[in-house]
Amino acid sequence: MCLIEFKNVNKSFKIYHNKSYSIKEKFINAILSRSKEKVEKYQVLKNVSFKIKKGQVIGIIGENGTGKSTTLKLISKILYPDSGEIIVKGKVSSLLEIGAGFQPDLTGRENVYLYGSILGISKEEIDKRYNEIIEFAEIEKFMDTAVKNYSSGMYMRLAFAVAVNVDPDILVIDEVLAVGDEAFQKKCMNKILSFKERGKTIVFVSHDMSSVRKICDRVFFIKRGGYLLEGTPEQMIGLYLKLVYSNSEDKKELEEEIEKGKKISFKNKINHNVTLHQAPKYVNDESTYHGNKNLEITKLYFSDKNGHIKNIFETNEDIKINVEFKVNKKTNSAVFGFAIYTEEDVHLSGPNSKQDGLIITDLKENNMFSVTIKNNPFLKDKYYLTAALFDESCQMPFDFREKHYWFQIVESNIIEYGKIRLKCEWNI
Repeated sequence: MCLIEFKNVNKSFKIYHNKSYSIKEKFINAILSRSKEKVEKYQVLKNVSFKIKKGQVIGIIGENGTGKSTTLKLISKILYPDSGEIIVKGKVSSLLEIGAGFQPDLTGRENVYLYGSILGISKEEIDKRYNEIIEFAEIEKFMDTAVKNYSSGMYMRLAFAVAVNVDPDILVIDEVLAVGDEAFQKKCMNKILSFKERGKTIVFVSHDMSSVRKICDRVFFIKRGGYLLEGTPEQMIGLYLKLVYSNSEDKKELEEEIEKGKKISFKNKINHNVTLHQAPKYVNDESTYHGNKNLEITKLYFSDKNGHIKNIFETNEDIKINVEFKVNKKTNSAVFGFAIYTEEDVHLSGPNSKQDGLIITDLKENNMFSVTIKNNPFLKDKYYLTAALFDESCQMPFDFREKHYWFQIVESNIIEYGKIRLKCEWNI
């Protein structure tokens, strides 16, 4: 059963230039010959069509200003399209902005009833669910305080608690979960997953790719200019990251294909775009390159144990580091080493092949090898990898690349704090 359908929807906004809002502005614009008002049309959605079925969890991703929040507001009927048709069946609960629908001078208790009424819930229903709402929000002692004195996190807690406890058919969530503390974010995510298990329909906007991967069945990617593409989380996240991190020439080519409506080969253009594994911050810094280049790394990328190329993993998942290098000057042997750092520049580990009893010999013009981090111990975060080829004594670097590569660990069912998971044996 289809609950949400967009049929050839177009939505644009007007951007005014040189518009005068006061006598002073009119006078200054006249003196500077800026009196002529200019109006620019900004296209947010362009001839967009899609269907969302009952029970689906849809993620919407894209750069800022591309129309993600606008799409949610169209679903919630806060905004209306310029043309096209939008069909929504069922009760919608929307969590679009921090404190949207809250009256600052009213108390938290009063705002629960106000916000509930905006969502279409009767006072009697809110009476029944009030205790559940407060228990979920965890701010009971502040419920008789005016919400203008709340922090943004408290706003979000209360708004989310009301939105998810009115038992909607469709839950629409914008990028508000990033405001809460880590413990409450986990609680919200678990609530969303419970909605998913109950067959509720969820439309979810986020810049947190790990959350999108974790909860979404399908993902919509909105590109600047109003173009919307739909695919699996892997495909759309890959497309988004490629547009963000690609060089200008590759980015332009891909944008042209999207705008012309060409079918994108995700196998070749997205999943295997190994340059996504490079960290632009360091790759573009000449000071991070060292070595005489007798041997030169031509490619390094990550994959899972089945060879699927990616750089987003879960804790305990095998991480395979694939390396290709060429010989620029005759060399008899080499040692490969790598080091892993946190975003805070903490050095976590630095093994090399010689330590594990392996010297790379029989070198050809082009060479390839891999090393697998078995059951990786890393917890949720972003990590940088330094890669290096040395001579057999490990004293002379052939090619040393400091933090040129990165991978991300997303949250699985492991709830721990820190960077590394320790394997413990408990005896009580």
